[in-house]
Amino acid sequence: MVKKVIIKGRVQGVGCRGYCYRYAKKYTIRGSATNLNNGSVQLILSYQDENLFKQYITSLLTNPDRITFFGHIDDISISDYSGKIDGDYNF
Repeated sequence: MVKKVIIKGRVQGVGCRGYCYRYAKKYTIRGSATNLNNGSVQLILSYQDENLFKQYITSLLTNPDRITFFGHIDDISISDYSGKIDGDYNF
């Protein structure tokens, strides 16, 4: 399955894309992260296990592994996606 995830908050210039990658690696999720002009970050994510995807989203919000991230996430929106998986930061 592939989803588009928009992350809002203080998420640009604070290590957010690398933070998202580190949790994606933990939950075997592949994808890309792109800084958007409106200050948010867009993720395009490909995954096989819905439960792992849910754990991934929860981990982004709670940071249980205490991965270094100098910003904060205020909101995450998720939608279906059917395009190319590509962005500024691919993982």
